[in-house]
Amino acid sequence: MNNIIRYGSIVAIPLYNCSAHTPQEWSALNGVKRPIVGSLEMAYGMILNLMYIPMISVMLEKENFKMSCYKIMSFLTLIDIFALTVNSIITGFLSYQGAVYCTYPNLIYISGMMGLGLWCCSCIIAMSLIINRLLDLLLPSVGFFLFEGNRTFFVLTLPIIYGLYFVFFTTPIAFSSKYLTWFFDPLIFEGKTQEVQNTNLIEQNSMFQYSNFPHFFNNILVVAVTCCLYMLFCCALGAKLKNVDAGSTAQKASTQIFFQSAMICAVNQVASVIYVSMNFIEVPFWLIVLGHVLWELGHGAPAIIYMNFNKTIRNGVLRKLGDKKGTINQSTTQQSGKRTNVSTVI
Repeated sequence: MNNIIRYGSIVAIPLYNCSAHTPQEWSALNGVKRPIVGSLEMAYGMILNLMYIPMISVMLEKENFKMSCYKIMSFLTLIDIFALTVNSIITGFLSYQGAVYCTYPNLIYISGMMGLGLWCCSCIIAMSLIINRLLDLLLPSVGFFLFEGNRTFFVLTLPIIYGLYFVFFTTPIAFSSKYLTWFFDPLIFEGKTQEVQNTNLIEQNSMFQYSNFPHFFNNILVVAVTCCLYMLFCCALGAKLKNVDAGSTAQKASTQIFFQSAMICAVNQVASVIYVSMNFIEVPFWLIVLGHVLWELGHGAPAIIYMNFNKTIRNGVLRKLGDKKGTINQSTTQQSGKRTNVSTVI
């Protein structure tokens, strides 16, 4: 964003200058039309976003939203909806068209800024969520001080500021239908990186011209710390429930939380490492595609995980869809939750 302000427009940014060819010529030179993959990606994004709508409405219900964890989860769900719009719906459209950066420079540059900012924002929200759950379990007085009532909204300003930093001050990602993913290098100048390796690092055209080191920091440190916190939470919960009878409601809740944590961590961590690697070293095409698919899953998987493991959300959605069993199950879950004092929310 700062370069748009500096140069007055996207097309005027020197490192994103597409004047060498027309958009159609750029697509013909570097793009590959992928109608099947593009259609599948658009369908995936639309279906998951539709799934999220009743879920977020359940989270926003008065009984749930008064809990700090549901405030955080509802905000994370909103971020996931916007992120899926970029990494699945818009990406699917671009794949269908066989587009590269210079085919739709304005759309791709803005989408790249938003996609990067949303991913980094979601990483901090996920960290906030697990810290909230961990404090609730180990240090409830500290958790009360940080998250009680409207204080949760203050905490959520931190991931917003963090995400906006990536939008305004770091290199955006750019799409290539040839590789079915988004790179920091828009792949406009052939051999550009090799040409500038011998230049002075102080010069504008340095070998780091498209690099995004804050993103490297986010993917390696923030995501890794979040996963460690998830594992700590699972260990703490297991220790707290070690004397609970096997097969009890509390024991089942603990197992559900562990599986939710493990699945979310695995998807996000592998996607993070692949995205960092492919922007610095040459990796196989299948690994690039896997990295993008995991990015999509990172924002879409929570919808599936919540419906399978989170009874409050599942029963609430069924109730909104007119299923009477959902209403009965909702009451049963609430009573069970009071008896066991175990939250099935991660």
